[in-house]
Amino acid sequence: MKKIKANGKDYEIRNEGKEVTLNELSKIAFIFNGKEGDFTDKWLKVIEVLSCKELIEVITLKQFTELVQSIQITNIKKKIKKTITVKGRDYSLNMDGKEIALLAKDLRKIESLISDKIPWGHKAFALIYKDVNLNDNEHYTDAHIKYKADLFGDEVNADIAAPVIFSLSKLIIEHIQALSDAQSVAV
Repeated sequence: MKKIKANGKDYEIRNEGKEVTLNELSKIAFIFNGKEGDFTDKWLKVIEVLSCKELIEVITLKQFTELVQSIQITNIKKKIKKTITVKGRDYSLNMDGKEIALLAKDLRKIESLISDKIPWGHKAFALIYKDVNLNDNEHYTDAHIKYKADLFGDEVNADIAAPVIFSLSKLIIEHIQALSDAQSVAV
């Protein structure tokens, strides 16, 4: 937590992964991946997510730069956790060595979640971490994915989620590119 004084008032900004929820990380990833806004606009929106709207109205350029440089919420070098426990239940991720192992039906479902209009990272996270006590049919229902997205969104922090979201994004891009390349080859 970083504290600053701006315009005579004290403000706090959550600047470490352990202080940021998966929902907030998903919003931040959506901001940076969006087509709207320049770098300054995007960073101001991130600061609003991590602090408050009032702060972005009174922050000086020097404070803005210092805050941006202090934000350390996406430590993607951390190891991906194969199993997480949330509210007493275990959720497991399929891994192939150190990499996420997706099923083709996972990719199909994730593609359906991706939208230019709303953040989707928390939903993809919920899809790939499967409740170890449920069968496949139960796991893939839209209601169950929404339930887990809501649950994980508030209970899982960016220290756990960031390596997964960034690895998953890279994997999705690679697979979609490979599918696009294959489609462009004459059959």
